[in-house]
Amino acid sequence: MASIDHTEQYLPELHPRRDLIGLGVGGGLALAGLASAAPALASVPSALPAVTSTLSNNLNLQSSLAWHLARRVCPAPTNGIANEITKQGYNAWIERQLYPSRIDDSRADKLVKKHLSWAGKTTRTVDKESHGESWRAGKALSISRTIRQIYTKRYLYESMVDTMGDHLYVGADGKAGSFAGWYDAAVLRKYALGKFSDMLKAAMHHPGMLIYLDNQLNSADNPNENLGRELLELHTVGSGNYTEDDVRNSALLLTGHGLDWKTYKYRYNAWDHYVGPVRIMGFTHANATRDAGPDAFNRYLWYLAHHPATARKVCRRLAVRFVSDTPSDALVDALAQVYLKNDTSLRAVLRALLRSAEFKSSVGAKWRRPQELMATMIKQQKPSAIKPRSTQGKDLWAITGTVQWLLYTCGHQPRMWDTVNGYPDQAKVWTSTQAMLANFDTAFARVFWGDKEVPVKSWAAALGIKPGMTAQTAAARTAYKLTGYSWTAADLAVLVAKFGSPGHVLTKKQIKDRLPVAVHLVFCSPYFGLR
Repeated sequence: MASIDHTEQYLPELHPRRDLIGLGVGGGLALAGLASAAPALASVPSALPAVTSTLSNNLNLQSSLAWHLARRVCPAPTNGIANEITKQGYNAWIERQLYPSRIDDSRADKLVKKHLSWAGKTTRTVDKESHGESWRAGKALSISRTIRQIYTKRYLYESMVDTMGDHLYVGADGKAGSFAGWYDAAVLRKYALGKFSDMLKAAMHHPGMLIYLDNQLNSADNPNENLGRELLELHTVGSGNYTEDDVRNSALLLTGHGLDWKTYKYRYNAWDHYVGPVRIMGFTHANATRDAGPDAFNRYLWYLAHHPATARKVCRRLAVRFVSDTPSDALVDALAQVYLKNDTSLRAVLRALLRSAEFKSSVGAKWRRPQELMATMIKQQKPSAIKPRSTQGKDLWAITGTVQWLLYTCGHQPRMWDTVNGYPDQAKVWTSTQAMLANFDTAFARVFWGDKEVPVKSWAAALGIKPGMTAQTAAARTAYKLTGYSWTAADLAVLVAKFGSPGHVLTKKQIKDRLPVAVHLVFCSPYFGLR
């Protein structure tokens, strides 16, 4: 596998014409009193060499390989998951996660099915069951993402559902909201660890994508270029690999592919299809008759999925998600070769990525996005169930209490990014002053308010903080269990002070009063913010 190349400074395109206004570039946040002191916890299993995170004002980090893998792969990592990795073995745990059907995820499935069943049903079914309010499917999907992130045991699978959901993006709100839940089930969840070529074909034939990018309006006498362009720019080869003539021909080839408004299913309307030869980059098709449309479409999608530029774009997307905002060209190229040699297999690429030296040495190189922070905060308190105040047919937002509102204030409600390129995954977006303040507010709400809709243990029970512990021991345990990092002595001293003097022996009442304050500090720290 490729060696580390620190000279590469590539940042994946954020496509300024699509980006939201107001998310400025900001620096990382560091705790007061940062110093290069030795880690407070010296005996970390399988400790990795200490690294300096430039995302957090040169914060010194020490962690374990198991915790590093858990932080990057799991939507909501915990110390318990890190222990599972250590017990099963690094490669064995990865291999098990690569085959999610072998992992019992009935708890998450049952909760979603019980409270948010419309998240995975067809549009026609939801329309019938909701008495014409099929838009509820998109909202149900958005809420279900948090529940799955908290309760899943198929960690890598759910992370890939979100990652590819941003790559082949269909918004859960707006014109395609009625189709978003069905799209999630039929495309993203079905092919998350399969072949990208299969996922791309399924996406481009799904009414959700067709409506989201207006292809139902694309006809021979009035071509609409939205899907034809984004298929090239966002979904496959990327900017610099095609011309405006290619975009035009791409749109013409896609004419006639729409849906049946009675069944809400995909339908090819031959009378709307452009007839005539098409050339898009190195792809050509005679497209001599209206009946040739489906064959031309399928061959075109196969060509794009297997194109070397698509291999690099998809692999860079995965490397940015799991490794760093600036993965080396050497790593991306090596992963692209795996992609092409394995017929576009996402599973094969992830196996190579997670075993690579660049991944293993990338501690401190990624920043968590708000929905990961939210799910982790909740999961750390060991939730037991979901007890909503309402149903999906009434007040959807009351199913998880304030969770969706808090994610809204952070700008990261699942599948509700309001531009077509999906949520960005670069630290510069999520470490702006606005974003950090919203995360601090979210941490406060989760620690001191909670939600009756998501019953959890007390922080003392969740973290194992008991009367008789010293402030030093309680602080070190809290810091490591919540973040997986051994904090520097200077940083840990700030946390110890929330409990008392280092040698102070804690009472039950003091734990009840002081532990939440300490937890809130941890949740606002860069240690917790780093993925």
